[in-house]
Amino acid sequence: MSSPALDKKFVSTSFGDIAYLETGSSEKPPVLFVHGIPTSSYLWRHPMRFLQNALHCYAPDLMGLGDTRPAASTRFDMEAQAEMLGSFMTALGHEEFGLVCHDQGGAAAQILAGRFPDRVRAFVLTDCVCYDNWPVPAILRLQRLTRIPFLPKILAALGVLEWIELFTPFSNFRRGVHDRSKLSNESIREYLRPMSSSGEGQERFERFLMAGHPRYTELIVPDLKKFTNPTMVIWAGDDYYLSPSWGRRLYEDIPGAERFELVPFCGHFWQEERPSEFSSIFGEFLVAHLVKESSAAEIQEESSPPPSISEVA
Repeated sequence: MSSPALDKKFVSTSFGDIAYLETGSSEKPPVLFVHGIPTSSYLWRHPMRFLQNALHCYAPDLMGLGDTRPAASTRFDMEAQAEMLGSFMTALGHEEFGLVCHDQGGAAAQILAGRFPDRVRAFVLTDCVCYDNWPVPAILRLQRLTRIPFLPKILAALGVLEWIELFTPFSNFRRGVHDRSKLSNESIREYLRPMSSSGEGQERFERFLMAGHPRYTELIVPDLKKFTNPTMVIWAGDDYYLSPSWGRRLYEDIPGAERFELVPFCGHFWQEERPSEFSSIFGEFLVAHLVKESSAAEIQEESSPPPSISEVA
């Protein structure tokens, strides 16, 4: 097995010890990358490596996912996740930052941007939950299974979830990519590792899973409609889980939205398929708005090309 692309760090907050990935220089503008379910900060490894010379990139593991060790009394709902993200950036010395979100992490990011617009200098939404479009059917099925006593523990002990995701045509991960060859078994195992390596990890995942509810994104819509800071919406054209029409709706509702980009021939987990193309597009946008003395074109000169999947997966 190859070594991880980036080593995880930890920072202590009132929400617990937050695990995160970091790339880039402290002299560059900070950008917060937020993942969804059932992924972790590992999802952002390629975009962060691509943008590391232009931006100071942070990707934390949400509470209940990845390697974050939440405090015992911490809630896992999206409001709590949004509060944690703000606390996380404060702990690292950043009161203002750029924000990029994906999947269910988009719910927490929308709350953060909507309630604390002065902190979010530029906002990028990509293939994320919004309005009443979630939980998506795959997550709803997991929620129903989790409500059956003892069943999740039995399935975990038998390795059923990993077998389905790795070796069957019913893999929810591989449905999330247009080109299934771009998502390796090793990457899927890394996404599943935190929830399958211990009973505690599985319990945290179940708490996160059951906390998912569309009321959080529905309630934040009025605040989003007042968000005037620079915003970009970029979506995968072949997203199996979240139609590009949701991205278009976000673009039309957020007054600060300047660009809507649709990238064809890639799926929900574009970070595994087309990381350089997506990162180049929204990287230009972030640099243009976060680096006052730079032009958007500098992203092409400052950003290093991403390593291959085999090098960093």
